[in-house]
Amino acid sequence: MDIQRTLLALLLSITAGSTLAGEKPSDVQQTLSDIEQSVKFDGMRAIPVSGLQMVKANGRTFFMSNNGRFVFTGAMMDMWNRETISELEQVDAVVNRIDLSKMKLKLDDLGPIDIGSGTEPVVVFVDPQCPHCKTVQDAMAPLKDRYTFRLVTIPILGRESQDLVIRLECLRHSAPDQARDALMTHAYDAVPKEGNCDKSARQKAFVTAHMFDITSVPFLIAPDGRTFKGAPRDLKAWLENTPAPAKAAAAANVPDLLEKMAKQLEKSSEH
Repeated sequence: MDIQRTLLALLLSITAGSTLAGEKPSDVQQTLSDIEQSVKFDGMRAIPVSGLQMVKANGRTFFMSNNGRFVFTGAMMDMWNRETISELEQVDAVVNRIDLSKMKLKLDDLGPIDIGSGTEPVVVFVDPQCPHCKTVQDAMAPLKDRYTFRLVTIPILGRESQDLVIRLECLRHSAPDQARDALMTHAYDAVPKEGNCDKSARQKAFVTAHMFDITSVPFLIAPDGRTFKGAPRDLKAWLENTPAPAKAAAAANVPDLLEKMAKQLEKSSEH
């Protein structure tokens, strides 16, 4: 995954949206590969979009900002899962999941601290000082035989957390069991001050957290790719139960303003 391919997908969706919408995901990927070397990026500007809604109205699909200001049509590509998003059901089935295998992300490169010995991996991004992270970590104990919880530390809560993340990283290299115990108990007094160790894993973890848009912790990725922001009320139940597609709920949550704008846009296209 790199920024050039991501920008290329965006560029193609603007210049050839109708073509991409009719292609299979595999065809789209081939198209990207065929012309990747020939595309020259002329520039990029940030657009003030605070969230995005996918709206289905009168048989057409629209993408709108939460405040209804920006509306666009065409193909939306999920470059992580390598799929074209065209149906509401895909928001639950694809968009709200992270398939690490498709992204070819090597979790070991992020320097995780592992808890448990189960065959099903659960990724959990945590801050060493986060009390809600501690709640999730405490709930892992009875599940360690079935799952392996791979805790990736990132500094969300400020400078002290940044210091702890580095100290834990250095301890992980020299005494992984002590690093694990310190993180699980939040007892950091005995963790040595920052030493001279390889910090590349923490840099990769930070970049990955930014790519996943992780702004708060804990952030969980289940074995089937489902994600959860915060501490599940029942960790075991969340891991075991795949939520049913919330088609009706998704439609009900779309603000009235967006539905009205979709209808207006539909009428204007008829003239």
